[in-house]
Parts: sequence; C-alpha cells; structure tokens
Amino acid sequence: MAGGTYTQRDREASRFTHKLFWRATFVDKPAFILWVLTRPTALILNNVLIPFQVAFGLQAIILKNFDQVWHFAWSIILLSIIYCVLWAVGGVAICRNGRAGTEFLQREVFSNFLDKDYEFYNNTYLGALSQQATKLRDAFNEYCQVFINGLTREAVIVISSLAIIAYSSLALAAVTLAALCVVLSFTVISSKWRLRYRRELSETASETAGVINDALGHATTVKSFAAEKYEKERLDKTLNRFIHAQYWSWMSSIPADTGRMLLVAITTAVTLILTARLYQNGSISIAIVALVQLYVIKLVSATYDIADLVKVYEATMSSAHEAIKTYLKQPSVKDIPDAKPLPRTMNYSLDFSELSFRYGDAHKNIYAIKRFNLQIKAGEKVGLVGYSGSGKTTITKLLLRFMDVSSGDIKIGEYNIRDLPQTDLRKHIAYVPQEPLLFHRSVLENIAYGNPKASRKEIIAAAEAAYVSDFIDELPAGYDTLVGERGIKLSGGQRQRVAIARAILKDAPILVLDEATSSLDSRSEKYIQKALWKLMKGRTALVIAHRLSTVQHMDRILIVDKGVSKQIGTHTELLESGQSIYAKLWSHQSGGYLGTSSIQQSSNK
Repeated sequence: MAGGTYTQRDREASRFTHKLFWRATFVDKPAFILWVLTRPTALILNNVLIPFQVAFGLQAIILKNFDQVWHFAWSIILLSIIYCVLWAVGGVAICRNGRAGTEFLQREVFSNFLDKDYEFYNNTYLGALSQQATKLRDAFNEYCQVFINGLTREAVIVISSLAIIAYSSLALAAVTLAALCVVLSFTVISSKWRLRYRRELSETASETAGVINDALGHATTVKSFAAEKYEKERLDKTLNRFIHAQYWSWMSSIPADTGRMLLVAITTAVTLILTARLYQNGSISIAIVALVQLYVIKLVSATYDIADLVKVYEATMSSAHEAIKTYLKQPSVKDIPDAKPLPRTMNYSLDFSELSFRYGDAHKNIYAIKRFNLQIKAGEKVGLVGYSGSGKTTITKLLLRFMDVSSGDIKIGEYNIRDLPQTDLRKHIAYVPQEPLLFHRSVLENIAYGNPKASRKEIIAAAEAAYVSDFIDELPAGYDTLVGERGIKLSGGQRQRVAIARAILKDAPILVLDEATSSLDSRSEKYIQKALWKLMKGRTALVIAHRLSTVQHMDRILIVDKGVSKQIGTHTELLESGQSIYAKLWSHQSGGYLGTSSIQQSSNK
C-alpha cells in the first residue's frame, strides 16, 4: 500500500500552514469581526429558536390551540427575516475577508518564492513551482470554508442540539454526547491515517505537473531531437506513481466512510429507543419528542458534514503541503541583519581577493574558482578569456551574489558585497548574460525592464543604440510585439540586442557582459561593439568573451584557466610575449573567435 512516513518536517509544515492561513484570515479584521457577530447569531436563530417555534407550533396543532399556532407562525416569520439579514451581512463580510486574505497570501508566496536563491531555481521544476503558488491560494479559500464557515456552522448545530436534548433529558444527552464523541474520534483518527496518502498524492501530482511543463516548455527541442517517445516514457514513470498514489487515496476512504456510517446508524437507533421510553413513561411531551428527533437528525447530518469537512481539510492541507515546504526553504545567500546600501557617490572599483568557490559538498576539494585575484580600477575595462568551464561565468555570479564565495572577498570600492543588501548590489550592476531570457511581453516592456520609469522615447533611444531598431520593422506590431515565452519569437542575436538595450537603459556604474555578442553575426557585432564602447565609457566593465576581437581593445585582459588567474596585460603586451596563453589562443583563432578545442590544445602545450 502507498503512503509515506509522517515526519517532523511534515508536522512543522502543517503547523506553519495553519499559522500562515490564520494570518491571512485576520488581514481584514473589521470584516472578520463583523462575520463573528452576524453568522453565529444567524445560525443560533436558524438551529435553536426557529425549530423551537416549529415544535411547539406542531404541539399546538395536535392540542387544537389554533390561536397559539398563529403566534408561533408570526414568530417564525420574524425570526427568519432577522436570520436572513444577519446571514447576508455575514456573507458580505466573509467575502471581503476572503478577498483580502487571498490577495495577502498570493503576494506573500510570490514574494517568498522570488526571494529564493540561484541554486534553488537551478534545482526546481518551475512549472511545479507556479502550480504550488496557485494551489496554496486555492487551498486557503478551501481552508476558510472548512474552519470559518464549516466548523462554525457544525459547532453551533452540535452544541445547540445537545443543549436541546439535555433540556429534554440529561440521560439522553449523555448517551448522545458519548456516541457523538466516538463518531468524531473515529473520523479524526481515520483522517490522520488518510492524510499521508493524500500528501503522497499531492507530491506525485506536483512532480507529474513539473515533468509535463518541462517537456511542453521545451517542445521545440523535443521535436528537433524527435524525442516525443522518450518524453512520453519519462512521463510514464511519474504518472505511474501518481496513479498508484491516487488509487490508494481513494481506497483509504472506504474503511473510513464505512466505519463512520455504522457508528452513526447505531447512535440513531439507540437515541430512538431511549426517546420512545421517555415518552412512554410520560417524562417528555410530544413536542419534545419531535424536537429531540429533529435534533438527533441534525446531529447525524452534522457527523456526515464534519466528515466531509475533514475530507476537504485533508485535500486542503495536502495541496498546501508542497508549497509550504518550498516556502520554508531558507536561501543559502542571505543579507546580513544590518546591511546598508552603497552611498550615492563612491569609487566603483572592483577587488577580487583570494577568491575561492566550490560547488556542492564543502568537504570535496573540487574548486570552480581557486585563489582568484583581480583588481579593476574605477572606469577600467577588463576582459576575461578562458575555455569553457574555466570559471569565468562563475566569477560574474559571485559578483552578483547569486552564490556566496567559499573564501576570499569581493569588494566594490571599500565595501564588501556580503555587507550590502542583494537588491542594492544588483541595482549598481548592468548584467547581460550569455543566454538572455526575455519575458512573454512586448519588446518595449522587455527593454524597459532596465528602468521601468523610463519614457517611451528613452526606451527607443536605448533600443536604437543597441541596434534593436534594425529588426523592429520586421515585427508585426513593432515595439509592441509580444516576443513569446522566453523570447522564442526572436532569434538568438535579436534577444541579445534586446538584453543589451536593457543594460543601456539601466545606466548602472558597473557593467558585466557574459558573452554578450556571442550570438551576433560579424556585421551586427561591429555595430554592437560601438554601442558597448559608448556604454562602457566612464563605467567599470568586466567583459567575458570567446571572441578575442571583443576584448582586444580592453584596458587589460585576464586569462582564466581552471578557476585560477593566469596572465594579465593588454592585447599588445600579451601578444608580444609570444609564449603567453593568449598569444597561442590568438594564433589558433579564425576571425578572432575562441574555440574550445583551440584553448584546450593551447593549455596542454
């Protein structure tokens, strides 16, 4: 049978789910208070006072006291009007409260997920992540139905029913209460037993959604490799686990439902026999008999309703479980408590001092970067050259604090980047990655991401500087054309030009280019390099390139080999040395492009 172990981590996630949902519930306190004052009162009217009028009205009919019947009838109408008004007001209040809570929760989870670190996103199915955020929001709405509406309603019904039965006979109330406790205890125990199956179902559902989204999100790659069969087989593995979990989740409800129904039937029979004997002995009137049976029926109905609420609760907590576990994951890169932003005017030099970084297990002596040193003066432009896997991109990620160094320091001016808020650090750096990914928004919006406050005129000026305007006329709606998921409607070179325009618009004092011209043809690269030189003027720039022509005019060029800084100098100095790695790389290039094999051959010499 399926079903995992209910761990301490699961218990912590469950407690936090309740805590977070209650925070969301109290976002709009006036609406919640109004609901508390109206809905329970309305329930008492509907479940206590009105049934009393009906029962004694029936007794008046039996005794032929028809004048009293009119009295009870008008009482029922008046109480029903008050009930309807209170119920409606409470409904408006709970709708307002739910709206505020849903908005709070969606913002809270979205913000939390966005604050996760680089490593988290590298190891998470993004499709499953977005599904978790929505499922948590929907789970909150169900939670409100269970705990605010459902349990309140059932609590009023159970308490009022027992009170009425106790009014008729304490012995009958004691037996009913005992039976009710047995039924509810059985429901809770069976619910706890079933919860592990529901959670396994939720986990496998998220995993299956992640596999589906991953394949569909890369449908072009799947088709280009004719890998449809492979992806279907890959889905089958997770789908089988999901179907298995779903089957046992359904199966687990059978003994729970059957046991509860049997206990309810026994309770109904026992209370019926006791009521008959009390009436036979003359202990209760016919009105009380009718009232007791009415409330026994209500109690029986309540046990079924509570069981249904428990099922909803199981589904709710299971849906929320994966999202809450994600929510509780702490990022490995954190701001220090007293982090202060950089001052407005300062020296934007960069200092990489004895920098080391290793991935994964800290006990493994496998370094991506080892004792790397580089000092870049404010306004200086330095190129980084090295073969694939030498650690160049890792250096940029450490500078942006996507990851934290294992040892050593990175400073901007006199400030260690670990002492700065991450958002403030990144505001001072314009970064163009090797593979820029665009939002499924317009070209204009994607460029404007560099400076959301920029005017349309300023955005178009940045686009023209990055030669985006060269292909704008080819697009159906010009700058307002949607670029598709991850910019799929644009070519690689077009995406890079949009990313460069975004960096131009950001106008940050530090510029980091990671293969920013790798997808451009020679003609476009020539134009872009002119734009980049204008952009780099007066700024501190760190430029990574495979094409040595991209960095030959830098103030200095640093050779990186296996995470270690090897040689540094100007293009001319490195060439004149003759035996430098750079000189050998340059001689192996065709058109100034650095091929991996050439570098490796040169490195081995």
